[in-house]
Amino acid sequence: MPEEAETTQEEIKEEKKEEEKKPVVYEGAAAGKYNWDDAKKGGDADKDVQGEAISKYSWSDGKKTVSIYIELEGLDDVADDALTCDSGEQEVSLTIASLAGKRRRFALSNLSNEIDGVKLVRKKGKNTVVLKLQKKEEKTWYSLVESSGRGGGDDDDGAGGMGGMGGMGGMDMASMMGGMGGGMGGMDMASMMGGMGGM
Repeated sequence: MPEEAETTQEEIKEEKKEEEKKPVVYEGAAAGKYNWDDAKKGGDADKDVQGEAISKYSWSDGKKTVSIYIELEGLDDVADDALTCDSGEQEVSLTIASLAGKRRRFALSNLSNEIDGVKLVRKKGKNTVVLKLQKKEEKTWYSLVESSGRGGGDDDDGAGGMGGMGGMGGMDMASMMGGMGGGMGGMDMASMMGGMGGM
């Protein structure tokens, strides 16, 4: 009798080991989508997908220029003649001949306003370059590139009494509400939209 008890305990241990080795299968999901258990630690997503295109940048609007800031690891080590800028009336590009053995390129087209040219300024010690876009007209840039979803502004586009709302550009209701501090006192979106004539 004691031998039978031992074998059943051993069988149970073996069954548990087999159960532990089976991978978790998620039905109805893409294979690999939720397999995060074996993910590497401390990886940098930017380094993993480093192709030619540079998509990480920031920008600011000045009186006569618009500045685009591009920060890349190892940019200070790149020679000046390896950096090439090009621009059109509504486009700008920067090409880095070789950064860590790879050609890199930043390009924007469909700028929100026209420019006369571009000047490259290096920030040594910060791995940063600044593209100074020379404005054709001294006016405020509310966005860097034109968005395809801009409102029309025509009164005869079927908007009825809403003609004045068209020129709001890149603002959305969430950013407007955020700027108001949220103190709307009991108004909800449905009642606001109802008061606007059911946009």
